[in-house]
Amino acid sequence: MAIPMAGNAMAELINIYREAWQRAGHSGNGTVMLAFHMFCHEDQATAENLARGPLNRYLHSLVTAASDWMSGESSADYPGYDKIIAALAQDNFETQVAKCAAWVGTPQRILDTVASYRRQIGDFEVASLQVNFNDIALADAEASMRLFGEKVLPRL
Repeated sequence: MAIPMAGNAMAELINIYREAWQRAGHSGNGTVMLAFHMFCHEDQATAENLARGPLNRYLHSLVTAASDWMSGESSADYPGYDKIIAALAQDNFETQVAKCAAWVGTPQRILDTVASYRRQIGDFEVASLQVNFNDIALADAEASMRLFGEKVLPRL
């Protein structure tokens, strides 16, 4: 399981994983699961408005929690983690959507986002969707999941 990165970096990591899987003598290509934020709505602007604040607050809470844990030090157990947190601190709703790590919008926009990401990185087997991130209202998250299930999932 991985958190989606911009196309080239993710494609390289998936390639490394699949090659190591086969070198280890396993059949097939292994299973790649990527975790995405998802919010689906019939109206693009409404989807963005409902998801933007909660996604930004979610990212901020991750950075705050990890920054407190790291206390500005590197860890031999997690080499480079400080750089990952620094990069995450620069992320926001717009950057997540731009790199296809957040699937937000109409059913067609989400289908287009998935297709674009697959063109960039190749296939992956499982999308783990975070649908109620931070403080999205339960009713909005439920409506989003239903719409995704009805209009997006059958076409993936």
